Amino acid sequence: MTSEADRRRFERLSTAGKPYGVRFQLGGREVLGARLANLSACGCGLEVQMADAAGLESGVTLQALHLEHPDLPLVPLEGTVVRVLGKVAGKTAGYVLVGVDFTGITPLVQGLIQGHVLAQQAGIGA
Repeated sequence: MTSEADRRRFERLSTAGKPYGVRFQLGGREVLGARLANLSACGCGLEVQMADAAGLESGVTLQALHLEHPDLPLVPLEGTVVRVLGKVAGKTAGYVLVGVDFTGITPLVQGLIQGHVLAQQAGIGA
């Protein structure tokens, strides 16, 4: 049986505690209080505050998803929610973890994100 890491198409970078931001639109509203938890060329992990988690379910599309870091492309991306962890009935505080697959990403943007992830893992750059 293969591990989760063996099945990944692209390397993943943990962005916890690093200067990365994220914002996106969900159902016509802008979500600004989310944090980028990890990043790869094919998607990302988000920590979304419970107050902003209404409507976050597998299969939902996030629009105008912006990765906010000076070394990443400043283009609006689109992504599909593939998993939501921590969203349970009665939970009103804290955050949920959201797995997002980028959709419609161009090869150029995907390559730029991949190059950034690899450079950060090698200790190159900010």
